[in-house]
Amino acid sequence: MNQRITSTCRQTVELFEQFCREQNNELIRLAKQLGTLFTEGGHLLIAGNGALQPVAQQLASQFTFYLSFDRPVLPAVCLGSDPVLSGLMSGQGQFEQHLVRHYRALNSQHHLLLLLNDGSSATALKSLRDEVVESEQSIALISYDCRKDPLQNTDVGICLNLATTSAPRQLELAQFVGHLLCELVEAELFGR
Repeated sequence: MNQRITSTCRQTVELFEQFCREQNNELIRLAKQLGTLFTEGGHLLIAGNGALQPVAQQLASQFTFYLSFDRPVLPAVCLGSDPVLSGLMSGQGQFEQHLVRHYRALNSQHHLLLLLNDGSSATALKSLRDEVVESEQSIALISYDCRKDPLQNTDVGICLNLATTSAPRQLELAQFVGHLLCELVEAELFGR
């Protein structure tokens, strides 16, 4: 077998196992918090940066549609997924505010904000986090490194640590975390 393939597979499995060992309680806590949020009529708002923005969009779609069985809608929105708004604001030199603008347009009164940070410039995510803190809503973070992440502060209630700066490994693990989170919430709400 090719050495690169063997090495990558080993590294990926180790990261998944480490995540499951170290983040189990935080993941369950977030799933329970989301179950309560959805039961109370709240919304999940998701925003990502860099390579994790597509993962944020996919995760929002899984909650809104479904992951593995037909069920009612769980309201989730991926902030920053409006390409026209993002393009207009970028053209005006205001890209760092595009997530805040999208957030304000939703006018949600009860929500949890889930941030996905890959370690690249997090200016737009910081602005969004600060805006959500002002509205006294819950914030969770999926991070490349919870100890070093500039988004991590006392206002972030839960931080799930991917523990890698490798873009491919972040994508794989973040998708896994998103799928697992959705499965846990579905089990909590629908007993499946």
